[in-house]
Amino acid sequence: MEKITRAFVVANEQKPIARRIKKEAEGFLRSQGVKISASSPKLIVTVGGDGTVLFSKRFYGTPFFSIGSSTSFICQSNFSDWKRKLSSFLKRPKVERRLLLQSSIGKKKLPLSLNEIGIRNPEPRVLSLHLAADGRNYAFRADGILFSTPTGSPAYCYSCGGKQMAKNDTRFQAVAIAPFRRLFPPRIFTASAVCLLRISGKERPQLFIDGQITGKMSQKETLVVKASRLRFCFAAI
Repeated sequence: MEKITRAFVVANEQKPIARRIKKEAEGFLRSQGVKISASSPKLIVTVGGDGTVLFSKRFYGTPFFSIGSSTSFICQSNFSDWKRKLSSFLKRPKVERRLLLQSSIGKKKLPLSLNEIGIRNPEPRVLSLHLAADGRNYAFRADGILFSTPTGSPAYCYSCGGKQMAKNDTRFQAVAIAPFRRLFPPRIFTASAVCLLRISGKERPQLFIDGQITGKMSQKETLVVKASRLRFCFAAI
């Protein structure tokens, strides 16, 4: 990878510590000969936490160096060790490419996902779900279902009983949210799999992508989920 000469720093401005470290990071980058600019940056530095990374994922083709708290699942560094790790990366820049998920409902393409795509019922009632993937059909009831990338596997996915996957894995998994009698265990699919999800009944579950509600789904619609050919780039530490 070529030398980093231009970077852009994004911070969660609602966090005082993030605002402070943003200024420190910009100063440190300048001291290393890196120009701070939002125009064609060669590195994105996020400060705040996992949510700041997800908020900035539109820059997915540019390597990310992320600074968050010690509880972060995605960030490579925390508020105390970021300078040492960033310095090491700038000396020997390498990139780690991770799986993204793409999805659609009908002709509508949905935003790419770095963590997970899913549906869940905001009401205290189970959903009747129908999933077709890899030549098999599954019918089960649950509060919802999520499709998780390896990056997202230690977070919501793991809390729902999913498996924690290596970050560079090219597979993804489907995990039911509170399945009735646990009749749908987590399923791992290859990168070539196409998942088709339908619901039956009058419920209109919420559709969420990376923690953000993006709409609702009805029984007349099919949610299509598969691995994207695009990759999210992280600074390899």
